[in-house]
Amino acid sequence: MKEGIALYRRLLGSILPYRKVVALSVIAMIAAASLEPVLPALLKPLIDESLIGKSESAQWKVPLLLMLAFLGKGIAEYLSSVSSQWVANKAITDLRQQVFRHQMHLPVSAHQAEAQGRMLSRILYDIPQVGSALSNAWIIVVRDTLVVIGLTGYLVWTAWELTLLLLIVAPVMAIIIRQASRKLRGGNRAMQATTGHMTGAVEESLNGVREIKIFGAHDHENSRFAEISERLRKETMRTVRVSAANVPIVQIVAATAVSLVIWAASALSAEDRLTPGTFVSFVAAMAMLFEPIRRLTNVNNVIQKGLAGAQSIFELLDSPAEPDTAVGTVERGRGALRFESVGFRYTGQSQPAVSDFTLDIPPGKTVALVGASGSGKTTIIQLIARFFDPASGRILLDGTPLPELPLAALRAQIGWVGQQVVLFDDTIAANIAYGRPDISADDIETAARHAHAMEFIAKLPDGLATRVGANGSQLSGGQRQRVAIARAFLKDAPILLLDEATSALDNESERAVKDALAELRQNRTVLVVAHRLSTIRDADLIVVMEHGRIVEQGTHAELANAGGAYARLLASGEGVVVDEDTPAS
Repeated sequence: MKEGIALYRRLLGSILPYRKVVALSVIAMIAAASLEPVLPALLKPLIDESLIGKSESAQWKVPLLLMLAFLGKGIAEYLSSVSSQWVANKAITDLRQQVFRHQMHLPVSAHQAEAQGRMLSRILYDIPQVGSALSNAWIIVVRDTLVVIGLTGYLVWTAWELTLLLLIVAPVMAIIIRQASRKLRGGNRAMQATTGHMTGAVEESLNGVREIKIFGAHDHENSRFAEISERLRKETMRTVRVSAANVPIVQIVAATAVSLVIWAASALSAEDRLTPGTFVSFVAAMAMLFEPIRRLTNVNNVIQKGLAGAQSIFELLDSPAEPDTAVGTVERGRGALRFESVGFRYTGQSQPAVSDFTLDIPPGKTVALVGASGSGKTTIIQLIARFFDPASGRILLDGTPLPELPLAALRAQIGWVGQQVVLFDDTIAANIAYGRPDISADDIETAARHAHAMEFIAKLPDGLATRVGANGSQLSGGQRQRVAIARAFLKDAPILLLDEATSALDNESERAVKDALAELRQNRTVLVVAHRLSTIRDADLIVVMEHGRIVEQGTHAELANAGGAYARLLASGEGVVVDEDTPAS
């Protein structure tokens, strides 16, 4: 219970920036709630003075007051509803932006540790649940609580003896609601986790639709999705049963108390201790309690869903972002890289990905990392960009350890073309200038020409303004690769990291890009991870890796003639592929 209160208090903290509108909403709710007891209170003079006493003044005063009360109540409820929804929507927009921003600043290890579908479901599922708790639920809790207090106060003032009979059931109702709250929140957390799995399954199926068709895996994917859907249905029905049972149980307990009150009130009226008007007014006020109590009981399910969503969101927001304690600015570096006994192991892996990796790379040199799959080549690339931090040893850029450089300043020194090219659903020009909206169209076109991308861009109907589609779906693999290389050209960083940058290119395209890379290497430090001999043979230094360790290093000619690990890779074709038009030595 305390945890739920603390969680909701933190959630309500998101509306504090809009405290003025919140105050307006609360004042409007108080006004609406204060007018609620006026309605049954007017029944007493209506019956006792107008109908029984035949008072002429009461005959027109009571209807007039009734009309004014409804008018004031309607205006107050309108103001409270609109202002509350405005505050809730502003708070939800803020939360959604916080979640998205924080997800972007989480370390890569956090993204790998959690299913992507779960991260998506936080924004698509959890936040809307929180929105319901902050908007409709908040209005109901505040307004109806005030209404219940106002009507209860009126009942005490009218006949306190009868009101005591109603209050007897309050502890019983509180226990029922508390037990239901625990079960509802647990059920909603299970639903959120399963929704994340479903989101991930749908995303995987849509991304892999070609593989599904080729391998005839429709039935397998249908079965997998049906299993997750059925699990979600069962978890949903579990919360539905608890929520559905909660309301009638509370109402039965309340109806029992009301029946006792009506019986006692009837007895008092028979003894002339209650006037007919007082009796009708009391019963009407008591009946008016049913609806706000029912709403308060029903809203518990919405609140528990919102709290479960809020707990998930706050767990994410409380998770540490990438470590970035360094401050200041860094000028464009020379590009000297030094690795000192670097070691690294991925979470959950028994064997290290990199062990005792020591290497000096002078500025302006091109180093090719080669080796069989899983030898640690890509890990080295990711360590340089600080997607991960070494478990032992250290990496220095121009003599400065990487953790002493601000992340933004470090990554400004790095151009990156990864094995998996990521393009965004925007124009080709916007993808080339990604993250740099101030770049001129001439600079974008120049970068595209250097990457030999204008050869195909010029043939497109809209040229650089052509939209690439989701993840570049409107372009071929080779075209996507050249757009990514143009992006690296435009960044003009002193360090260039190429992780299988030419893997999707045919021989003709690769030759064009090789010419462009030869130009780009000037005054830059280049690390190349590649399997094609045509890509790596011209490197200043080739570093051969096995099981995360350096086993050989030298030029292509030196290593090919040495008859060691590199020569074995050339012979087997496992770590180095000899192109048809490229001799091995």
